[in-house]
Amino acid sequence: MKRLMGLFACLAPLFAAAGEFSSTLVVQTGFLREGDLIVRNITDLVAKKTCMTFYIRTAGTSPITDCYEVVGEFGADVRQAAHLKEGELVIRKVEDGKNNRACLVAYVSTPGTSPAVHCYPSTHRFKEGLQVDSHLREGDLDVHRISDASAGTTCLVAFVKTEGTAPSTFCYPTIPQGVGPLRQEHELKEGDLIVRKITDGANNKACLVSYVSTIGTSSRMFCFDYR
Repeated sequence: MKRLMGLFACLAPLFAAAGEFSSTLVVQTGFLREGDLIVRNITDLVAKKTCMTFYIRTAGTSPITDCYEVVGEFGADVRQAAHLKEGELVIRKVEDGKNNRACLVAYVSTPGTSPAVHCYPSTHRFKEGLQVDSHLREGDLDVHRISDASAGTTCLVAFVKTEGTAPSTFCYPTIPQGVGPLRQEHELKEGDLIVRKITDGANNKACLVSYVSTIGTSSRMFCFDYR
């Protein structure tokens, strides 16, 4: 028994050292602050995965994380590539130039908000800012169509005009030379639930946007092909 206890005593420092070493395999490899938006890039050195985590410096917020493969050596080059502000709505394009990743981040400048994030490949073909090319307002719902010409991508951002709300966003490939504004095709109200069918005729997409008519609600959006 004394020998066994002596063996455990000898191995204990090794186990402790192993635990301390493994904790360093997930590290912060990038940091960005733009206004009230914080972006932290976290890399798992073993899995060769890197993640961008987005959150707003306000009470009641929640973070959003996007993870993807590391290109080459570990690390990231995180920067803001474009910025838009439409009333209470703030839209930022954040890029990881090293790993060819771009994220559209949308939030509203009210306490309790959280960001909506949709990420997509970024090829850096040419530099061009974001552009709002269509805007739809139906009741207390606002929907903006955002064009990212440099990535050939279109994003819809929807939010409800109420306190403590958070937007939703969905991105898809842009159809070249596509023409047509956003339209509301149908509306459903059942109790406190509101569902609106919004179509983007220029890109053959339809989205069901749902929310409830209470303070603090946030929109949810599901998009699909539509012809």
